[in-house]
Amino acid sequence: MIALSNLPDIELHLVTHSVPQADIYETVSFFHNAPGLKRALERYKDVDIIHAVSEPSWVVIACREILPDKKIVYDWHDAQIWRSEKADHASAEERLVSNWVDAIIVPSESCKALIETKLPCVVLPPYVNECHIAYNAWGYVGGIVYEGRIDAPEQKEFMNYAKYTDLCKEFDKEGIAFNIFSPSASKPEVLKAYKDICTLNQGVPHDHLINCLGVFDWGLCGNLGKHREWDVAMPNKLFEYMAGGIPIIALNAEETGKFVVEHGVGIAVSSVQEIKDQWEKREACQRNVMLKRNQFTMEKHINIVKDLYCQLLK
Repeated sequence: MIALSNLPDIELHLVTHSVPQADIYETVSFFHNAPGLKRALERYKDVDIIHAVSEPSWVVIACREILPDKKIVYDWHDAQIWRSEKADHASAEERLVSNWVDAIIVPSESCKALIETKLPCVVLPPYVNECHIAYNAWGYVGGIVYEGRIDAPEQKEFMNYAKYTDLCKEFDKEGIAFNIFSPSASKPEVLKAYKDICTLNQGVPHDHLINCLGVFDWGLCGNLGKHREWDVAMPNKLFEYMAGGIPIIALNAEETGKFVVEHGVGIAVSSVQEIKDQWEKREACQRNVMLKRNQFTMEKHINIVKDLYCQLLK
């Protein structure tokens, strides 16, 4: 939305259940539940496009109910189908919603291949905005940093990709410092599982987080073992690490691994031992991050979204 706001002839309105971090909208309407969302949507009968974000996906149902003739773009950046191929892990909500929209945006080519849709579908990785490229990371901590979701070992099976206790123990055994920034760090079950095996930090606001990342040696994408989510994902954290100025370790993360190797901004590995073996590549990878990261901002690629909007409105 920040990138779209810089384009001429596009007017943005936000319907949300959380306070926006950017003052770029003509109007902002808040909701707390489905009836509240439906009341808010009644105010927007003159819009051309509804850009709906996944998880929660049920908002698409309300949009179709209240504004049945509007074109809906489904920004499918998180999905149960990325996490597991098991039938009993599937989301009935996702299946319904994906057939109720007019176009889809996904974060990677692998994600696009998985959904097999006949709808217009474009790939737009979750690039950062130009304003979030950081230059002022002060101090030095070193080691590896991971930012994002972590889960306790007892969490559901399809969340295995976000369980990091085994990796924490492996890093600790090898003497590799490991910092985690996670919004779930304050959950009692997460705190109990991680507090003694890594440096566990609370999640921080997005712009501040990017500055925090610059004091580490590497940013981690992936996990021990093979996980469907990590093989198909082009995660936010990949581009946030680059915005913070650090190279990436793609650990059993196929889509991310192809990207970081192609652009020389990280290493693709399958074990902690390989991380140790390739550690000396850090300086060259970090140099490439600094030289190339401005190619991977949302502003550089936002015409993908604008062109999709125009296609739907023809």
